Amino acid sequence: MPRLSVLMPARNAERTIGEALRSTLRDLPRDAELIVLDDASSDRTLEIASSTGDSRVKIDSVTENLGVALAAERLLEAASGELIARMDSDDVCLPGRFRSEIGAIDRGADIVFSMFQVIGANRPKLIPPIRFGAAAAQLALLIDCPYPHSTSLGRAEVLLAAGGYREGAIAEDYDLWLRAAANGANMVRLGRPTVLIRKSATQVTAAVGWRESLAYDPVLERSYQELTNVVWGTRETPWFRDLAFTRAGPLSAEGRAAVEPFVQRFLGSLSGLSPLEHWYLGRRARQELGWRSR
Repeated sequence: MPRLSVLMPARNAERTIGEALRSTLRDLPRDAELIVLDDASSDRTLEIASSTGDSRVKIDSVTENLGVALAAERLLEAASGELIARMDSDDVCLPGRFRSEIGAIDRGADIVFSMFQVIGANRPKLIPPIRFGAAAAQLALLIDCPYPHSTSLGRAEVLLAAGGYREGAIAEDYDLWLRAAANGANMVRLGRPTVLIRKSATQVTAAVGWRESLAYDPVLERSYQELTNVVWGTRETPWFRDLAFTRAGPLSAEGRAAVEPFVQRFLGSLSGLSPLEHWYLGRRARQELGWRSR
């Protein structure tokens, strides 16, 4: 039985899946499996995935599109490893990813994320290499989801205990991380980048209306409230619903008044963190919530 199962859903990814597979297999331990699910592609995705010639690759395919959440759950159910990692079919795995993330698991983490670099049509976007300990990793989820799915590696039993991926969740990864954190999972984020994340206008998260849907997703709201209940003892509505998450430009005076209590509470929760974690999450809160001290 493999110790590690890497899950890769793919739909119409013929232009990128070859590089995703090659980079993942180069770094993958010998006692691991890479499960690829072709989600009803209409191009050569399945053909390319089936041609690796590597015994660690397992292929699954469906003829009707499952969608992101159901595809993720199908892959999780098919995995046999005690550890579960995710890799997207349009991203690039960097050397040393699995060694460093498994090392963090062996040191006691339940779910490990890592830093990343963004690639795409524009020049690469540099992300500050900030490591998060368990407390910071949990608090960061109250701002947004700072952990790209394809940087994750976690214990299968922890993911399953949190309920796995849920049908109907618009952001299936964010939903799972919120529930896992509320369930007591020890999460950390490594300070080194392990994946190149490809951004494009055709991705689900770039679609018009996606952020509006996220802001009013009842599935995500319940998971968010579970975590705020653990952290603060109250079930809070996600901040991005009340503040018109999709609105461009600076907040109005009314918007600032609405967000200030949340920001003050969030900033008050940072006191036990390292100086770097404290600085970074405080900065993220002010940036993401459009709030500025006066």
